[in-house]
Amino acid sequence: MANPPLSDRRPWGGRWRTFESYGNSRFRLHQASWATSSMAMQMAQLARPWLAFELSDSALMLGLVAGSQGLAQVIAAPFGGLAADRMPKRTVLLLSQLALLAMVSVMAALVAFDIVEVWHLALLAMVHGVAVTFNNPVRQAFIPLLLPRRLLGNGIALHSGIRSLNQIIGPAIVGVLLEIEVAVAFFVIVGLHMVSVTFSTRLPHGLPEPRENRSIGSELIYGLRYVAAHKVLRVIALLSICATILVHPYPTLLPVFQKNVLVMGESALGFMFASIGLGALVASVAIATFSGGATKSRSQLLAGIAFGVAVIGLALAPVFPLTLVSLFAAGASAQVFSVANSTQMMHHADPALYGRVSALNIWIRALMFISLLGYGALVDLFGAPATVATGGAVFIACVIGITVAFPRFRRGGVSSELH
Repeated sequence: MANPPLSDRRPWGGRWRTFESYGNSRFRLHQASWATSSMAMQMAQLARPWLAFELSDSALMLGLVAGSQGLAQVIAAPFGGLAADRMPKRTVLLLSQLALLAMVSVMAALVAFDIVEVWHLALLAMVHGVAVTFNNPVRQAFIPLLLPRRLLGNGIALHSGIRSLNQIIGPAIVGVLLEIEVAVAFFVIVGLHMVSVTFSTRLPHGLPEPRENRSIGSELIYGLRYVAAHKVLRVIALLSICATILVHPYPTLLPVFQKNVLVMGESALGFMFASIGLGALVASVAIATFSGGATKSRSQLLAGIAFGVAVIGLALAPVFPLTLVSLFAAGASAQVFSVANSTQMMHHADPALYGRVSALNIWIRALMFISLLGYGALVDLFGAPATVATGGAVFIACVIGITVAFPRFRRGGVSSELH
């Protein structure tokens, strides 16, 4: 049976209706599960590369750990999206959360017994990569089932805003915990995953849309052909690929900036990640309040150029305060770019393909972790500032090239103009 959107019961957020989607009780439950899970993943995103760099003192090894996660995501992402479309969404969500819980529990035990090695981190990163490819698409695919279409942009912005808020809180907490005791940091992450699982058990089943009886292989091929043939989705995918390879890897390289460029302690790393999250949070609130304008193609293209400029600013910043300003700008511009991307995808995609379209984003983002292998090698050869600045400059050139090559996309918004 199909799942009609659940109407919002009362407006939240006053005049501007910034938090209007939270009037839906089931969406609030969905977001409570996401908030605790996202917090755990943000903390792990800082703790795991930090630990890899501490064990090896090599940017290449840091890239190897991140690349292991990316390789797993590239392989598993199509299946995660297909599961979100063909299976009850709550079932897929809970299984993926239990896998994340098991993975971080093993990591915490290895750290507690002081037997952790880089290859352990790489192997567990692969488990994390597989679990995320099932977890994130189904969370995204839940949103159109819980909210009416007019609130889709608002709901996606709030969903992204929680991740942004956790980018501020999570790194600050885990940075302090890492200085106190590394094992404690990982056990706190375990606890957050357990709370998230508890919230998820109360979500609706999210039964799949009616579909033709196709094989798994045919379903996967159909999803890829659908995106490739769609005039809007394929341009969005191209923009995402450029961003993922050229500029999105910069947060994973922040431990290198903290230790080798700025020569500061672990608490500085927490402030750096928090600056990204603060910028993204400010952007999320603005998008949720004025969601119509932020989802247009032109906004996405301008945000892409601003993202490239901010990353170059990070690479060239001579002092720590300017580093934080650049990271704030990078977080804000990347958030506008990302929310516009997701909102347009959900507006244009067939509801029966929400999972696979969301999984396409996961698959593209997984390329970032693989590109980190090359980034890590380039950082070891030429240094972090030169490598990151070059990536930002090339990305700006790509966005300008796409703007020139697809003028109708530049003028378009979330409409049927490009179908």
